[in-house]
Amino acid sequence: MELTAAHLRYLLAIYEVSQTHLDICSRSIAEKLNVTKPSVVRIMNLLMDRGMIVKEHYGKIYLTDRGIFVAKAVRAQLETVLTHFPPVRIDMTEEERYNAALALTSALPERAFTGEYDLLFGPDESEKENAS
Repeated sequence: MELTAAHLRYLLAIYEVSQTHLDICSRSIAEKLNVTKPSVVRIMNLLMDRGMIVKEHYGKIYLTDRGIFVAKAVRAQLETVLTHFPPVRIDMTEEERYNAALALTSALPERAFTGEYDLLFGPDESEKENAS
């Protein structure tokens, strides 16, 4: 299963919060995204399976090196899409433009964000298992 726009939104939120806070918890991500804590937990499990975050026993969340690399790649691609956003026939709010750009970004294959990392450092353990 490829990363969806929701997965990317959560990854970017974790990355953004990590820039200003050492300790990140599910509650802070839920508040930032205005979602429920159970939805955060569900996405966190997927991101953990992808090797992008680790969650400690006491609930603290940390991005792995892979997660930071992927979040930066997603952010760069998202900025490119926003810069070159195609003209549309309706007026759009900034939030609508962002969500549309995120949807376009998430339509790219996951290797667009993880490929360079995998070349430099090798695939994540979960990817090795999926390839078997």
